[in-house]
Amino acid sequence: MFTQSTVFVLLAAILSYSNPSFALNPVDPNAPAAYFATTTPTNATYVVAMNFVRNGDIYIHMHSSTSCSWFGVGIGDQMDGAGMMIAYKATNGTGVVTSVRRASGGRSEPVWPGDHDPEGPRYEPIFTDQYAPAANTAKKGGIQISHGLCRNCSSFGSMKLYYTSKQQPFIFAIGPDSKLESDELDAPLRRHEFYGHFTMDMTVSTSNASTTYGRVPAPNLPEANGAVADSLFATQGASEVLDGHEDNEWALPAHAALMCLAFVLVFPLGALLLRILQSVLWHGVAQIVGVLFVLVGFGLGVHLSHHYNRSRNFNSGHQVLGLIIFATVFIQLGLGVIHHVIYRRTKQSTIISKTHLFLGPLLILLALINGGLGFDLAQNHHDNIPYGIVVAVVAIIFLAARLWLLFKRRPSSYQPGRESLEAYKTFGPGYQDIQTPVSAGSAAHHFGFEMGTHNTAGRQLAPHRGDMNRPALAVKT
Repeated sequence: MFTQSTVFVLLAAILSYSNPSFALNPVDPNAPAAYFATTTPTNATYVVAMNFVRNGDIYIHMHSSTSCSWFGVGIGDQMDGAGMMIAYKATNGTGVVTSVRRASGGRSEPVWPGDHDPEGPRYEPIFTDQYAPAANTAKKGGIQISHGLCRNCSSFGSMKLYYTSKQQPFIFAIGPDSKLESDELDAPLRRHEFYGHFTMDMTVSTSNASTTYGRVPAPNLPEANGAVADSLFATQGASEVLDGHEDNEWALPAHAALMCLAFVLVFPLGALLLRILQSVLWHGVAQIVGVLFVLVGFGLGVHLSHHYNRSRNFNSGHQVLGLIIFATVFIQLGLGVIHHVIYRRTKQSTIISKTHLFLGPLLILLALINGGLGFDLAQNHHDNIPYGIVVAVVAIIFLAARLWLLFKRRPSSYQPGRESLEAYKTFGPGYQDIQTPVSAGSAAHHFGFEMGTHNTAGRQLAPHRGDMNRPALAVKT
């Protein structure tokens, strides 16, 4: 028979498994803390308050404006190798997920190390603090809050915490105003919109050596009328922003713009110039400009790929197809040059010219498809709509121009219904009475033969009545 103590133990075990916050150490209501609060040039709020425990744990409150796709803090004075805590909205849009990550490879996207190491860092959200009723939630148009305990987080990065330091360095950053809602701890991040450094006084924010537990810092400002308690934080025991920078993903739109210009505008225009101007020179100039755009755009794409976890391995559909297209562009350029050299010498079409003629449109089609895949990889799904509209408009203009050129240069064919027969009714002296110009083809048809053939060899037309002295009109073939 179970005793009362056994029931309590089982109940505690169940609660600990279902909600990590019940498994936390007892809270120290007098735990010290340091606070850092700032507002970015875009009026986004960022706050982080921490209580450090000498066993390696960090109790942390962190929040930012919900307009920020993510927000985070890292230990150390540089991004490379730093251990970080990064938070973003959950899939439901109202919760907040916090992920412990480590930056590697310079200023690239931080990587979640996984949960295979039981001694590794892990984040445990806390929902039970009475002074934080909105812990780990996001309110549209307000703030999003990360509130919890980071286990073993003081030493997993390249920079360690020094509990006696009065100027322990930290880095922070917030993401751009874009949609990020995920329950995954390795959710993809966009490049930060603002980042900077600050320092904290560890001597006023570290629990005593004999204490193995602390508390998530509570707001350090008195409540005011109409103010939300969770937002009442001010800098205390920390410096102001050091070396703050605005940032953006300039290489991403540059890569997209160059590739779109090359395959949506320059290459199709080069094909039209060959037929409109009948000039191989201008055709070649346009194609070389397009190749230069592709070369620079490709370089930017490779540069970007090294900065993000989702593209670092070069195994996405956009990247694989992009590498194929990039190589084929230079093959196509080489085929064009070889075809031109051979044609100038022989004036005949070859298999190379046919391949060049077939490969060009195929290359453009594949590149246009790859553009849509690129917007998906960059998490700019909404940009596929204007991109598709631009491609459709350019395609219509290009096809219309090709059809116009085709019909403009097509040999005219005889259409009796469009021709006046007044010119054939009466032939006056010297044919002066003919008023309507007659083409050779239509006259031949009227007289009963086609150009290049005749019904009776050397057939002569009868002279006009009343003028028997006029020489007969002879038609020679």
